[in-house]
Amino acid sequence: RKLEQAVSSFLEKPAAIVIGMGFATNSSLIPVMVDSEGNGKGVLVVSDALNHSSIVEGVRGSGARVQPFAHNNMRHLEAILKRATERGQPCGKPWRKILIMVEGIYSMEGQFCRLREIVALKKRYRAYLFLDEAHSIGAVGPRGRGVTDLLGVPTSDVDIMMGTFTKSFGSVGGYVASTPELVAALRRHASASLYAPAMSVPAV
Repeated sequence: RKLEQAVSSFLEKPAAIVIGMGFATNSSLIPVMVDSEGNGKGVLVVSDALNHSSIVEGVRGSGARVQPFAHNNMRHLEAILKRATERGQPCGKPWRKILIMVEGIYSMEGQFCRLREIVALKKRYRAYLFLDEAHSIGAVGPRGRGVTDLLGVPTSDVDIMMGTFTKSFGSVGGYVASTPELVAALRRHASASLYAPAMSVPAV
């Protein structure tokens, strides 16, 4: 719990959960982020086309409807959000939740996400934002706190912040920082929290 408190303090988020494997942080926690009961029906995930396979795996297991947008293309992202909010689901009902999923730095391309613009669109269309900082946390920003730090975006504007300890920090595992309510749900329902062993002491 001390490590989780350190993570939440470092990211200026109210709560955090730590998982022993970086890939599993996404693949096993994203389904619970989509819906804590495991029912993603009625939820729309809008995902950058070049998101990491761990995000793809997590979204696939959530049961949500997935709509990719062209990599870092803000016009395409806005078009999807606009259509989703105006038309709703194919059945005509509004989407229960719209979740935008992006990475801070896309490792294979070496590109930053356009975070300021994404946050503006998130607010305009009342969506939620998930930011994967596996390759940016500890590497960029005046305080080493990732793309929010680099671009001057308050972490309060990012609903869910994910990252790993396997790159800049030279260890193992990953984390999710968000609201106490979401973190509690992840701790109760995510398989990587319920069934995985704790991180080894030297790694912490």
